[in-house]
Amino acid sequence: MPGDLELIVSLKTGDTEALEQLIRRWRSGAEAYACSLLHDPQAAEDAVQEAFSRIYAVREDLDEHRSFSAYLYTIVKRICIDELRRKKRYPSLPGDLPDPPVPSAEAEYINRWDRLNRIHLLAELDETDRKLLTAFSLEGKSTKQIAGEMNLTDGQVRVRLHRIRKKMKKGMKDDA
Repeated sequence: MPGDLELIVSLKTGDTEALEQLIRRWRSGAEAYACSLLHDPQAAEDAVQEAFSRIYAVREDLDEHRSFSAYLYTIVKRICIDELRRKKRYPSLPGDLPDPPVPSAEAEYINRWDRLNRIHLLAELDETDRKLLTAFSLEGKSTKQIAGEMNLTDGQVRVRLHRIRKKMKKGMKDDA
């Protein structure tokens, strides 16, 4: 069986079988090391897989005169540290989150009917009231801005908006 030196030389030429032999030789030890750092066997396995993929990505730059195990363990350690930092920055919530509630078909129908009813009520407003409501509700303008644009007083705008809302609520109640 070839040693690490021969396998690294073969790996540098793109021999994937050499990588497979290095993985078989060093994976379990690297996973045990990663697990001792992460305390999570699945995360440790992922870290070791990432380490081997990084080694394969830079295979041409490997120094065959250096210890492969030291190189592998250094990469595994760096990946584990990054993972621990990520977990510290973004801690996971305990347990699984519940699925959001799915609205029933009846609720969907009511919401759609309500939306159509509001559109119908808006269509019944005169043009000035629609402009007032649009400027205030959708454009976020203040009553003073609207008053200046529409040649009304601030008080007139407030009263009209109040009456529009009252009319909309009454129309909603009458249809319910």
